[in-house]
Amino acid sequence: MALNFGTVSSGLDLETTGKRGGNFGLAHSDNRFAFSTIQSPLGVIRGGDGPTALVCAGNHGDEYEGQIIVRRLFEMLEPDDLAGRLILAPALNMPAVQAISRTSPLDGGNLNRSFPGQAYGGPTREIAGFVATQLMPLADVAVDLHSGGSGSDYLDCAYLCLSNDPARNAQTRDLATVMGLANTMVVPPSDTPGDFDGSAHAAGCAMISCELGGEGKVSLRALEAGWHGVLRILAHSGVLNAAAAQRLGADTPPKTRFLDLGAEADTITAQSHGLIEPMVQIGAPITAGQPVARLRNLHDLAAAPDTLFAAKDGILAILRAGAIVAPGDHFCVICPEISDARLDALLQQTGQP
Repeated sequence: MALNFGTVSSGLDLETTGKRGGNFGLAHSDNRFAFSTIQSPLGVIRGGDGPTALVCAGNHGDEYEGQIIVRRLFEMLEPDDLAGRLILAPALNMPAVQAISRTSPLDGGNLNRSFPGQAYGGPTREIAGFVATQLMPLADVAVDLHSGGSGSDYLDCAYLCLSNDPARNAQTRDLATVMGLANTMVVPPSDTPGDFDGSAHAAGCAMISCELGGEGKVSLRALEAGWHGVLRILAHSGVLNAAAAQRLGADTPPKTRFLDLGAEADTITAQSHGLIEPMVQIGAPITAGQPVARLRNLHDLAAAPDTLFAAKDGILAILRAGAIVAPGDHFCVICPEISDARLDALLQQTGQP
């Protein structure tokens, strides 16, 4: 049965047992694509009638570890490895992937702010709608793989995106623990409206996303951490046979550290134009009052540099990739650790923060 949403469609058979690669295609009429279909790869491996996992990457086009992980899964797994079904989309926003861009060159759209999508609402919203209406409802669990892209570097981390449903929050915490990345960012409800996570939850499937490295390059450390984490998620969810997960390198998950990316996080932001000199490294423990960067005037050699200071204790979790900044550009984010008791309280909240 064909999958259709607006001008996006796919004829790939997602139901029959076996392994198949295909694509979903977007129609978009402009000077370049007036007589074309913009194709993004889509694959399925089905070994049995067990649960379904949807694993996606390329939501932002300049984030690469996830794209490699999803393609690895298709290359290395066969139907006999699966108790259920695996749907794989390594380049959700193919126009952005081809342009080496966070956003789509067709309409400037950020796919991870465009869910649940809109039919005939422009390329990015149509891709979001296709994923939200044609793929997410098939899944019991969804995984969306990100990195810091060209603009930033992240600690390898899962994202525990809080909802107003304590049961859903407990489920996401469980997935983050199983994924076993060194860190897990705890994000308030509705922190990024229009994201993949919210639509996946609305479709009724369990959901985990993550950040793996960044700076527009591939980190071997982040790639391997993400690979093992995804294998653990698939085995834990009953999609992947335990023997296959172990064969491909999955092991007991390391303990994850929960960090607050909500109101308690300290974002260090430039208030003038300049060349920024880091004085700290990503992952370093930071104390309140500690200098974290110097900002130098680009044009006035005699001008004294400004020093940027941390306001709170925490872990330097996100770091800017570029060195030239303007007012409003963030240099880094410092996230405090969350105690087990505090995390338990956050998971039980049912109202907006």
